[in-house]
Amino acid sequence: MKYARLCILPIAAMLAGCASNPDQSVYIMPTQPSVQVASGILTLKLQPVILPDYLDTTDLVTRTGQYGIKVSQTGRWGERLSRGVTRALAADLGRRMPDTIVTDGPAETPSAQIVVTVSAFDVTAATSVLVANWTIIGQGDNRAPIMHTGTFSTSVAPPGGDLAVVAAMAEAVDELSNEIAATMRAGDGKS
Repeated sequence: MKYARLCILPIAAMLAGCASNPDQSVYIMPTQPSVQVASGILTLKLQPVILPDYLDTTDLVTRTGQYGIKVSQTGRWGERLSRGVTRALAADLGRRMPDTIVTDGPAETPSAQIVVTVSAFDVTAATSVLVANWTIIGQGDNRAPIMHTGTFSTSVAPPGGDLAVVAAMAEAVDELSNEIAATMRAGDGKS
């Protein structure tokens, strides 16, 4: 009888722990379908976006002060953040440049490649700040790779929460996409 009680206590404690965890929402970076001309003049290969290791996770991470980060207990990404940002950027670029075939997958002989490195993607209760460098490699001629840098700040809608954080981050990625498309259209390396 004493053994049966000892077995029941851990099971009861485990069930109580499961009941006290809040439901967790799962988010992805939004994408809108792009309208691409099948015979695009330019094929653009977007390399996988590089993020700092502490962000390249399925955890939804926000900044707490200068040195701290907090992992949401109620929300997470449905894929690694680097994959979600890459996918969203490719879709956004395809939408912004309809005469260009944009891919984040295999491309046999792309006309140009884009390498994006995110150095910061910090979200607080009020703002989301994305700092990124992108390099355009090859544009159909022998020009040297062109490097650009941008900082994109968006507001987290009150009262905040996971959904507002995700929306602010998605808006920052959209702004990055807009700037990359502008540099591609300029074609001369100037933003």
